[in-house]
Amino acid sequence: MDWKKAARRAVHWSLPAGLTGLSLGWTVYAVGEILAHQAPEPLAYTVAGIYDAVWLYALAMETAHRRQGSKATLPATLGWLFLVTSVGVLFTHGLLYATAVVALIGAVVPAAAKATLIMAVEREATRISPAAQAQIDAVRSATRDQVAIGRAVTRAKADRHTTAAALEREERRARGKAHKVRHAAAEKLTKLTTEHPATDSPEEIPALFSDEDLARVLGQWSDGGVSPVSPGVSPVSPQVGPVSPAPELTGSQGAGHTPLDWSGLAQVAAVAGVETPEPGEPLSEEQLTVVLRWLRHSENPPLSYRKALAAYRAAGFSAKEERVRKAYAALIDAEDAQP
Repeated sequence: MDWKKAARRAVHWSLPAGLTGLSLGWTVYAVGEILAHQAPEPLAYTVAGIYDAVWLYALAMETAHRRQGSKATLPATLGWLFLVTSVGVLFTHGLLYATAVVALIGAVVPAAAKATLIMAVEREATRISPAAQAQIDAVRSATRDQVAIGRAVTRAKADRHTTAAALEREERRARGKAHKVRHAAAEKLTKLTTEHPATDSPEEIPALFSDEDLARVLGQWSDGGVSPVSPGVSPVSPQVGPVSPAPELTGSQGAGHTPLDWSGLAQVAAVAGVETPEPGEPLSEEQLTVVLRWLRHSENPPLSYRKALAAYRAAGFSAKEERVRKAYAALIDAEDAQP
């Protein structure tokens, strides 16, 4: 036996049953006391009991028909007739032997019993199977999930639009401030130019050095000074115009470097497992590292990047300056990592 199901069923029918029992008992007492003034008490209470028994049977039959979904014309008619009679009898009894409040409460009890009984029967009649209830719960759950996801997506879109609007506002403010600063600077420049005219001022600002231009200039330095440049022009002179970075570092044939041990280069390449690098030919990353290692350790102490770059150019090798710099930095890191 399913005790949980029986307990739920008992709780479901407890209120209608209690109100119905209270109504029947109060009706027997009221009808019997009223009839006792016209007939002997045993006869009066017997009639009252029969009245309640018929009413209770009509309620039971009406309940059974409602649960089966069939018509219950006679039981329903008798039930409503006895309900009206019971309400009238209890109200009259209250007015005769008690107060108006008691009369009203007594009249409400049968109506409340009838109402709760109908609700209980309707619920029993419309109860669906557990499988159907499970399907309904699944549909409701899926619908709630879709609604929750839709709300989250909508809120996310709203937040995105709000953030985009805030960023656009900040950008416009920044542009406005920049425009204001430029306008103020232009006005100040115009005022100063008007007040202090200069006839020999340059029309354009000389171009600045890029990182590649600076590296090319610094690469001309050696232990003894700088390599020859055009007379009257300093290597870092601001008169130098914009210089496009040279794609390759061409080899230089300048003198002043320690003679190189070309057989040592072949040995270093053999140890590294690569072909011996040849000046003027494209070098792989491994060959470039081999050349830089060979040049760096061609003297004692090892050459710095600037000296190694100068030796690299003097040896006739060519490569992009950025590539040489990265390979040299990786070589230094590898040497530092060795114990």
